Amino acid sequence: MKVIYNRIIPFRGFKCINLFGILFVREGCVMTRTDFNHESIHTAQMKELLYLPFYLLYVLEWLYRLMQLRDSRKAYRAISHEREAYDNQVNPDYLTERKPYNQFKKLWH
Repeated sequence: MKVIYNRIIPFRGFKCINLFGILFVREGCVMTRTDFNHESIHTAQMKELLYLPFYLLYVLEWLYRLMQLRDSRKAYRAISHEREAYDNQVNPDYLTERKPYNQFKKLWH
């Protein structure tokens, strides 16, 4: 995964953002192995869904969770893509063990 350090992307308050498999990291931030693994899980999710549908589903689910939870941070953490990534970010072997479309198991839980 290509990593680009810069001052513009991501927005303030965020350490990094994964856009189409390219990781943009805020200048001055240190990426840990856990952070990198988390973003690698997102890259696998993106590839499965052919990138654009990933972002569409991500935003739609975030909007749904925002209406449900009325808190943007809680809505973010409740997105199925994020739940899969956070639940497995400390497992260095997760991507080799991961079943396709595994993020959807967390959609309604």
